[in-house]
Amino acid sequence: MSVPPPAPTLRADPSALHTWLQAALEAVERRGVDAQALLRQAGLDLSAGTDPMGRHSARRGLLFWQAALQATGDELLGLDVALQSLPLNFNALGYALMASQDLAQMYARLARYVHVVTDAAELSFEADEHGGRLTVSGDRALLAGASEATSWSIFDYAMLAVVRGSRMLWGRDFRPLELRLQRRMPVERDKYERIFRCTPVYGCADNTLVVDVQTLHRPLSFANLAVARTSEEAMDRYSSDWQQRDLAQRLAAVLKDMLPGGEPRQQEVAERLGLSLRRLQRRLAEHETSYREVLNRTRHELALEYLGSRRHAVGEVAFLLGFSEVSAFTRAFKRWTGESPRSWLSR
Repeated sequence: MSVPPPAPTLRADPSALHTWLQAALEAVERRGVDAQALLRQAGLDLSAGTDPMGRHSARRGLLFWQAALQATGDELLGLDVALQSLPLNFNALGYALMASQDLAQMYARLARYVHVVTDAAELSFEADEHGGRLTVSGDRALLAGASEATSWSIFDYAMLAVVRGSRMLWGRDFRPLELRLQRRMPVERDKYERIFRCTPVYGCADNTLVVDVQTLHRPLSFANLAVARTSEEAMDRYSSDWQQRDLAQRLAAVLKDMLPGGEPRQQEVAERLGLSLRRLQRRLAEHETSYREVLNRTRHELALEYLGSRRHAVGEVAFLLGFSEVSAFTRAFKRWTGESPRSWLSR
């Protein structure tokens, strides 16, 4: 049996559920670091997030995670976040995983529905007469801009979340046949391996959990076909609705591509999206937004991203955002943040 990741599709920047970010905020705060300040620095605002299935930009989340690692100096931060997470934190997906017949079914569901949690990750599950292998990978374009330590920390979170979820359902004695990790051996190796309850193989080409066939197919105590089906139907509905609501994100991706050539005309943008101008405006109105709002929000987020990377001068950022003059960009940035780009950079 093999469950590959979904085929790649043309989409906007990847996104993720707020759930893991909330756990990360708590982990950072416990270390005496102002997590809200790091959140603002990354261009994220969860203060109005009441939707349990609300999402944020995975790119912005990655910026927060990298800043949190630097501020805390804790290479095991990802493990702490995973320790605070439970399957039910992921709503319908959590219920579907807990209702699985065995670990093979749980891993297959996780590979199929991981996009509900984040479409910045890919999971593939393969099983044969010897056992099963669950491999976790990330969006290469997204991770290309992150430090090695940041990538390792994210995979620490993902792999421990899978191991702990397996242990919760299978039992305390769950042990993987092998845990393969891309990261190098951590400085606090004893603590790291004590948390995983196994000795990983470090420096591998992938991040893979290997489970023997007996463990993989032992019936689980909470198996419930009715709950699993209901949860999968809920996730399918959510995915369909999410894709319908994704217009603003696709618009933002097109704007990011076109802005270096100057502020694009709405007609040109609509054509890039395969819509008439009238249909674009109507669909944005249905989602209680407008072209101008998405344009301003996209410029704001990109400004924080470009300046935060410290790779671009203020004038270059103004060009990338389609402003004809640096002074126009400076005025816009002051409206968004209350300070000039240079003041923001000097913090």
